[in-house]
Amino acid sequence: MRFRTLLAGIALSAFTLTAQAGNEVEGIIESVDAANRTLTVQGITFEVTDRTDYDDGLHRFEDLREGQRVEVDFEYRDGRHIATEIELED
Repeated sequence: MRFRTLLAGIALSAFTLTAQAGNEVEGIIESVDAANRTLTVQGITFEVTDRTDYDDGLHRFEDLREGQRVEVDFEYRDGRHIATEIELED
């Protein structure tokens, strides 16, 4: 019985780590909507907040341009993709 409990705990831990690691998307910015403060990468619309961090040459939302290759780290909350960090990719 203890062995099964241990295996279940390991499986749950692996699933949790995988889910957290999967919250990033890399790709080309397909569109930027300044009025709604969103950007679209790989067909996913990401909302930007005042808490979004920018890195690798980006400093603010206004630095984002269509055609840039970026990595977007995000949280999925209430059916929305909230960008937590956006950085330029080479």
